[in-house]
Amino acid sequence: MHRYLQIVNLGKKEFGDFYKINHRFWLQRLANDINDSLIFVDHPHVIIVGNQGNSTEIKLPYAMARREDMPVSQTDWDGEMTYRGPGQLVIYPVMHLLRQGLTMDELMQKMENIFIILLHQYGIQAHILPGGIIAVDGCKIGSIDLEERQKVTRFSMVLNVNPRLSLLRMLQLEDNQAKGVTSMYHQLKKKVDVRQLKMHFISKFEEEFGYTMEDSSASLFA
Repeated sequence: MHRYLQIVNLGKKEFGDFYKINHRFWLQRLANDINDSLIFVDHPHVIIVGNQGNSTEIKLPYAMARREDMPVSQTDWDGEMTYRGPGQLVIYPVMHLLRQGLTMDELMQKMENIFIILLHQYGIQAHILPGGIIAVDGCKIGSIDLEERQKVTRFSMVLNVNPRLSLLRMLQLEDNQAKGVTSMYHQLKKKVDVRQLKMHFISKFEEEFGYTMEDSSASLFA
């Protein structure tokens, strides 16, 4: 029996607008109106504040002090604060764990395997730190920030592909499990083709979970 995976590419989308879209996907998957989905989106700069964070505690460096340059979005997702922005591969899986016969721990292990294998394909040797952090020599290159409500996953996974590392270092919002930040560009000394990276990620995802792709966006590889 085939298990179909819906692939959605939303392109560039402000986080505030996307947050509503993501909730709608979650509701539709909860009702079994859609298949499990992978949503790819490019966010402009944003600081996402979870239900354990406090936006009033954000202290941006002087060079970034104008808040309109770095929007802050409050969410009901678990966690404190994180950053999403240009140069990152941001993926939102919307998956029904019960219907796939998975626990959250099993899901996390599979996601970690996917990122380790994907980066290895590019010649990057990565490892996992506590809290779903994907690291290279102890420096964070990505993270798996997933949670589940009523057995349907929410939030996102991120990989630093071609971002401004100086910006990530200045923000210093991430937990202190990693000793620094890095990116695929920094590791490879060349820009990474995001279109090909998406294709490789989807291929690894299908292999790990046993899905058949159902492309819902003709612009996925644009």
